This record gives sequence, structure tokens and C-alpha cells, in this order.
Amino acid sequence: MMNTAERIIQLRSMKNYTTNKLAQLAGIGQATLRDIEIGKKNPNITTLEKICQALDISLAEFFTEPQPNPVIREENEKYELPDEVKKEIALIEEFVLYKHGIKKAGGKN
Repeated sequence: MMNTAERIIQLRSMKNYTTNKLAQLAGIGQATLRDIEIGKKNPNITTLEKICQALDISLAEFFTEPQPNPVIREENEKYELPDEVKKEIALIEEFVLYKHGIKKAGGKN
């Protein structure tokens, strides 16, 4: 589970907010938010509520980390797929990983 600082950074990044923008929206000092994000300070409940409000989430949502979506490979394992379908899926997966620079040509990472 993430700590408070990591969760704020994650949520701020998801909104594409800078530290300055989030601080302004929350009505807190940029230095205060920076200290919270580096773990130098812990926010009190009032400050955390302001941050959540600026992020347009509830406190409950703040403390609930999203569950990752299952990977296609895990989904496909739920079904009995013919070998030719499994091969096609593997080729598509390799293509997409290569296209996004996650996997190098020739199958090497």
C-alpha cells in the first residue's frame, strides 16, 4: 500500500497537475505540498480534505487504491483457446510491446 505522499503524487500526476497547480487549487502553500510529497511533513485531516477536494475525489477514494486491470494474457488463460488463436495473440502482444519500445526487436527486452 502506498503512503500518503506517494498517493498524492500518483493522483496529482493522473490529473496532470503540477505541485504548484494542486497547491493553488487546494488553497495551501506550494512549500507545504512539496514537504508533504517528499515525506517531510504529514498532512492533517483538513489539509488532506483540501487536497482531495482539489483532486475532485473523496477521502474514501484517496485511501482506496485502484485495482489494476488484468493483463490480456491472464484473461486469455480463462478460456480454452485454440493454439492458432494463442499464437495470434502472442504476435499482437509482441508487436504492441515493440511499437511502444517496451520490447526490442528479436524478442530481447
